[in-house]
Amino acid sequence: METLYAQLTALLLGASRAMGIFTAAPVFSLRFVPFQLRVALSFVLGFFLIPAIQVAPEHTQGAHLLLTALLELLVGLVIGFLCLLVVSVMQIAGAAIDMEMGFALAGLFDPLTGQGATVLGNLFQTTALVFFLGIDGHHWLIRALAQSYVLLPPGGPVEASVTGLYVAKLFGQLLALAIQLILPFLGAMLLTMVAFAVLNRAVAQLNIFAIGLGTKTFVGLLLLVLLLPFYARPLAALFEAGYTETLRVLDLMRAGTGG
Repeated sequence: METLYAQLTALLLGASRAMGIFTAAPVFSLRFVPFQLRVALSFVLGFFLIPAIQVAPEHTQGAHLLLTALLELLVGLVIGFLCLLVVSVMQIAGAAIDMEMGFALAGLFDPLTGQGATVLGNLFQTTALVFFLGIDGHHWLIRALAQSYVLLPPGGPVEASVTGLYVAKLFGQLLALAIQLILPFLGAMLLTMVAFAVLNRAVAQLNIFAIGLGTKTFVGLLLLVLLLPFYARPLAALFEAGYTETLRVLDLMRAGTGG
């Protein structure tokens, strides 16, 4: 009977951590993924992870079990959020291009997230999501979930302050990498503006505002068509970095407690 109770406890805690991942991770957190499916997948993963989940007896009784389950949900949210960061920084990078190309006013309603989105921001986000599935990113999530029990066993204390600072630093690094991907667009927009400034000085009668926006849009779309196929390797590097840093963050959450 005690063995059965221990296995059910491990199932609950495993499902809680998996549910946290599915709540925040790319693709699984989208609106079209039913809540019932997330719960079912969480318990399936929790069932297979039962042998890897070792819980101290003091964390399996009463209120302690509830607090441990909530802590496991929080750990899963951290894993899913770190993976979501890669997709988010790509959307921010796309929105920056929208500002330069004049698409910022052409806002869209994103049916996947239920929020507003810009044209190229939505395109970059969708590209990142498709690429995430194309490189079996969902397998990386499962691998990170399994590895997390080695780095951060259930029921252990969690250090939040050091982890929060590291995540903020990580977001800045990922955003810098994403901005590097769009530097050709920003450079082309800058050169276009300089060219129009020189042209305006040479031909004062020319209506720069009438032709400038259309020209910038054309140049931006041309660069997009030419450069988008070459984004495969940088995107793979971003997702690989996200996986590696996820394990690093989990290790910091444990190391901060001296574990």
